Amino acid sequence: MNRTVQHAMNRTNGVRATGGARYVAHTHAATVARKMVGLAIVTSGLAVIAAQVLQHAFGG
Repeated sequence: MNRTVQHAMNRTNGVRATGGARYVAHTHAATVARKMVGLAIVTSGLAVIAAQVLQHAFGG
């Protein structure tokens, strides 16, 4: 169980949160994961472009 879900479950003084709170926590975790994957894709694309620029700069 990730921290976001755990936080949502412990939000009410140690009493398990409702299903709605758990749904929100899972949705938030999924959104964060999607953003992280998107950032990784963009970063890898920029790395490829930088490698190509260096390769062309040094006559490769």
